[in-house]
Amino acid sequence: MEAAARSRKRGPYQRSHERRERIALAVLRLIDERGHEGVTTSLVAALSDSSEPTVLYHFPTKDHLLVAALDRSDDLELDLATVGGEELTLNLDALRTVADAAVSAHERRLRLFVMLRGQAATPDHPAAEYFARRTGRAMDVWTGMISKRQRDGLAHPGLDARETARQVLALWDGLVLARLGDPNFDCGRALVDGVRRLTGQNWVEGLAVLNQPGNGL
Repeated sequence: MEAAARSRKRGPYQRSHERRERIALAVLRLIDERGHEGVTTSLVAALSDSSEPTVLYHFPTKDHLLVAALDRSDDLELDLATVGGEELTLNLDALRTVADAAVSAHERRLRLFVMLRGQAATPDHPAAEYFARRTGRAMDVWTGMISKRQRDGLAHPGLDARETARQVLALWDGLVLARLGDPNFDCGRALVDGVRRLTGQNWVEGLAVLNQPGNGL
């Protein structure tokens, strides 16, 4: 009886959460098809099987809709990356493939990302909270992966893993801008090269060669 009452209490909140997810996914679909300029509340309402007042109740402005779509995109990518619940491992070959695929398949999302990144400088803009949350989550993921590479002997042991993670994220933001400005720019190769340098992998590999028998100074 008590459990049933709790279930009824959660019901409206669960339905509200599911509705917000449907709306965010509809916005994401429109972004992929039309770019963020083509997103309208009427199209979002139609794709999410909602009314325009319902859409605006959950997301009062277009900027709120766009931020929600990027947030949902991040969740989907994180779900794929952490399938199985295992510790994330940084594979540089896979990183290059993922980076190239991201800029090729999701260019419209990246253009929206860059646009909202500028808006995030305004404290009350919905993008400000989104980027603060996103950066914190990305910092945790990259810090963990870099720490693991240190334990595996693939990164300089003296690095501050969290500060290096911050530098990698800054590098990625810059490479995205370069790729959007030049479709021929090899974003994946540049990212891998930058990660190798920032994590000291080149130093680690060079030291290993020097330590091989017959290569000592």
